[in-house]
Amino acid sequence: MTEIDETTAPALVHGGPLPAPAVATLGDALVRAAQMDRPGDIRHLAADGAEYRQSYAGLLDEASHVLAGIRAAGVPTGGRVVLRLAHAPDLLIAFWACVLGGFVPVPVSGTTARNGSPSQNGTPSVTEPLAGVRRAVGDAWMIADEDLAGRAFAHRWLGSLSDVRGTLPDRHRHAGTPDDLALLMLTAGSSGRPKAVMLTHRNIMSRSQATALVRGVDSATRSFNWMPLDHVGGLVMFHIRDVYLGCHQVHAPTWWVLEDPLRWLDAMSRYGSDTTWAPNFAFGIVADRAGKATGRYWDLRHLRYIMNGGEAVKARVARRFLDVLAPYGLSPTAIHPGWGMSETSAGVIDCVFSPQTSSDTDRFVPVGTPHPGVSLRIVDEQGRIQPEKTVGRLQVTGLPVSSGYLDNPEQNRESFTADGWFTTDDLAYVENGVLTVTGRADDVVEVNGTRYHAHEIEAAVEELPFVEPSYTVACTIAGPDGTAGRPAVFFHPRSGVEPAEAARLVRARILSRFQLEVDHIEPVAQHEVPKTGTGKLKRSALARRLAAHPRDHPAADRPLS
Repeated sequence: MTEIDETTAPALVHGGPLPAPAVATLGDALVRAAQMDRPGDIRHLAADGAEYRQSYAGLLDEASHVLAGIRAAGVPTGGRVVLRLAHAPDLLIAFWACVLGGFVPVPVSGTTARNGSPSQNGTPSVTEPLAGVRRAVGDAWMIADEDLAGRAFAHRWLGSLSDVRGTLPDRHRHAGTPDDLALLMLTAGSSGRPKAVMLTHRNIMSRSQATALVRGVDSATRSFNWMPLDHVGGLVMFHIRDVYLGCHQVHAPTWWVLEDPLRWLDAMSRYGSDTTWAPNFAFGIVADRAGKATGRYWDLRHLRYIMNGGEAVKARVARRFLDVLAPYGLSPTAIHPGWGMSETSAGVIDCVFSPQTSSDTDRFVPVGTPHPGVSLRIVDEQGRIQPEKTVGRLQVTGLPVSSGYLDNPEQNRESFTADGWFTTDDLAYVENGVLTVTGRADDVVEVNGTRYHAHEIEAAVEELPFVEPSYTVACTIAGPDGTAGRPAVFFHPRSGVEPAEAARLVRARILSRFQLEVDHIEPVAQHEVPKTGTGKLKRSALARRLAAHPRDHPAADRPLS
């Protein structure tokens, strides 16, 4: 361990002990919710504004029918079942059927846009390559809307949900333990190859219990989620937590909100939602469009807990979001920056954002202190704990933290220390016990020994009024001969803006703000910017694509939409 000056505290923070959850397993949580005297329910919004309602008792009953079908198909206890179902209620029914039977569900993404085509905002539909899924999870069965299994799951495709549904329900639940494997979440990370994160009942239940204690959510909570239910944020951080609470929860299709981000506000006003979440890019889009909206009114007086996580939180964006929506009753303390990932069962660190103590020029936003049951530390490249205020690699440990990746010993050796800490890809520092994440290690743009965080460059570009928020990418493109990469910035100008002049102004902004000469600046169409299923930028994917197919002299009048 590094010698730390006596006047400087080590960057090591403990969240304290966590009281045992009210129930030990996911199945127990659903049964408890179904038996509550006055439980909430689950609402699924459709594109036309209609809703489909699932009561907790109804969800338990439907899952019991599907459980009967899975058992009849011969899937053994502990068997892995890949779930690829585009209809959200079907996905939840199949998920809980697996939980009740002691099978291990593996939700994977299907289409994120209407009819499987790109949505109107240019975000392409997202599908998990089944060969990659097969490599990550090994032998598994599959429930899918249609026979998409191909050679990867050819002999183990169980059919669609209606095919699997048994005529009679199977009420015999598997008697599991807290340390049984409950869920496999696929994550690609920087490699682009799916890895299966192993989450136990203890991981997920402890995370649900901790966030309930820290943020005061309970059975009276009314949540709204528009992130995919095959993503850890949509499934674990919201849906499963809300089943644990037995509260009212609403889910909307991701593409439907991205198509018109103000629908997020429409729906929360309609349902009186008090709890929601999104990555930072969504706050920027909503603030941009709500500030220009006419003829729309929202009642946001109930909204008190908006988790901002999944990517770098920007003070300027958060402050503008609060300012624009203040006339509709939004509390100035509603935004909660936070940190988490699939490997930690979703968010495990957060705090309340303060517009009074922040500034539009802040480089970074603190994300808070660890929840009970979680510890964090900052280390250097040799794994030595650093003093506070020193940037290094973020490591975490605790009850919600996965024990590793399924059948992937090489990745486990790389990601976990000998004493059980998980090494993340995030760079961060601690000050007065509060964590601030500065960026991802693989999203650093380095020029002549000086390091720049990609998200800082992107945020500076998006301050320009002619740049459309959430479509700016700063990255490094490797030279064709394998030499050191050159910095590049891609952005999407608003309609009516001359691309060549926009590129000139973007170059000037980056030079002025960072004293950085960018070799390649290019206006691009929205559909050319790759994003994840939750709408976050995939910088490395764009860099690899453009390195393989460079456009050194893009036409200034090339169509951009």
